Amino acid sequence: MQACNKVELPSSANDASDVYFTSFESTADTSGWIGGMSIESDAPVNGGARSVMISGGCIHPHAARVVEGPSNGGYLSLQCWGKNLAIGGGIVLYRRVDPSRRIEVSVTDTVWSFIQSDETLFCPAGEQLVLEMSSGGIVYSAMLIDLLTVKKTGDN
Repeated sequence: MQACNKVELPSSANDASDVYFTSFESTADTSGWIGGMSIESDAPVNGGARSVMISGGCIHPHAARVVEGPSNGGYLSLQCWGKNLAIGGGIVLYRRVDPSRRIEVSVTDTVWSFIQSDETLFCPAGEQLVLEMSSGGIVYSAMLIDLLTVKKTGDN
């Protein structure tokens, strides 16, 4: 019989202010995402055992997902741990009805680093959000992402 290793996720996995959270510990954590991604056995400290690798060609985004916004609306921030494997990449968050207003994070460090959006995004009650991840284009690139969180930072 194989021994099981218990994976402890950080406390943010249960934070009431999290609108969306995933640690990409298994392929089940990619449910709802479209595009190309692979689960890798590389993660930051307190990030479980795995992360997701994003890499792709000229057509962006390389991975995307629709997320339900907070039921009572509010201001949101985007945060994650990222690791640049080549030229880096980024993650954007926007309201599905208005892609022109967005917040983003860029993955540039070649070691695991915490990244948080400098700005917030207001999401009215009942609206959907879109998360997009891209790394690469004409020139090959790749990045690892873990502990991806859309966090409510304030009310209306």
